Amino acid sequence: MNRLAITKVNACEKEFVAYNVLDEQRKLVDFQLFPIEQKSILNNIYIAKVADIIENINAAFVMISPTTKCFLPLENLKNPIFVKKMGKKDKLCQGDEIVVQVVKEAVKTKDAVVSCQLTFEGNYTVLTTSNKRVGISKKIEEEKRNVLWEKFIKYKNKDYGIIIRTNSVEVDVETVEKDLNSIIDKYQKIVTYASHKNVFDVLYESEKGYIVKLRKHNSELMDFVYTDDEEIFKEISNHLPYLVEQNRVRFYDDKALSLKSLYNINGAVDELKRKLVWLNSGANIIIEQLETLTVIDINTGKNAKTSNVIEKVNKEAAREIARQIRLRNISGMIIIDFINMKSKEQDNELIEVLKREIAKDPVTTSFVDITKLGLVELTRKKISKSLKEILTY
Repeated sequence: MNRLAITKVNACEKEFVAYNVLDEQRKLVDFQLFPIEQKSILNNIYIAKVADIIENINAAFVMISPTTKCFLPLENLKNPIFVKKMGKKDKLCQGDEIVVQVVKEAVKTKDAVVSCQLTFEGNYTVLTTSNKRVGISKKIEEEKRNVLWEKFIKYKNKDYGIIIRTNSVEVDVETVEKDLNSIIDKYQKIVTYASHKNVFDVLYESEKGYIVKLRKHNSELMDFVYTDDEEIFKEISNHLPYLVEQNRVRFYDDKALSLKSLYNINGAVDELKRKLVWLNSGANIIIEQLETLTVIDINTGKNAKTSNVIEKVNKEAAREIARQIRLRNISGMIIIDFINMKSKEQDNELIEVLKREIAKDPVTTSFVDITKLGLVELTRKKISKSLKEILTY
């Protein structure tokens, strides 16, 4: 079972909330920093004004405040909620006022990305306007899924779809239904009252980043959540009361050893800032995060460069690379230069190991191809800033 610590730390002369997860061997399996001073707008819902439409890239730019411009891909323009319509046609026009949700944060020179498809996450359920289906997590056993299906199929709606999450099996059906009705109520209020609001108004403000991340954490793999900060403890108790009821949230107050020291959080930050990562075999990988892509190189170190050793090092590196990508929240194009092997069979086995490891990533990560030069190409969806960007900017 994983143990999770959430606490405040200082790094690069800034203060953050650190989200730190260790497995049973005390190995770091998940990590993220949330800046305290910078308030995230991810998942917020606004009344936006269409500033410009660029037809040749099938996109629009919208303003969610007098000074904040966002990118709206028109492929996501399905059943938009218009607050004010400038033209008589349904087609989006300059000056239109519409309801949008932020789906990607702004990074460097790139604007935040918004969508007209809305998503609301509860403790056990999710509502989304991107589809109109009733879905039950496939991780739930078939017998329980059938019970949930019979209970929630009545909620099928022409305006939105619902998803019953994996952790719904930990509570009774009535609790899940109450949770669903709560997020349906949020959605209906926004739809009903949006027309009475003004442009740039915030219709829905997302919870703090660590709360959103904790909500998504697979509770079946979680033992306890520790924090030594009263504010954080209160936030978790208010937003995720089911964790408190299950006695999984613990306030840490050991004066002899701080939570940061116990979980080596400052050490984790230092390690994840380094380009060089040592492997247990004595080999190493070098991670170079550039403006447009990330390049990862594998070196055998002092290992003998025999075929058998190279294959073992490559497979060990593949597992660690997938882990480092998650921990550092690296996204976009990723190029990996594995050590050359002699047989096609060895190459195929290595790729299968890599595919299995990246499949564990909650963020969509895809194997693209192997180039003629033997370089492996991956892509990882950009949702939020990488650890390097958080610490640097």
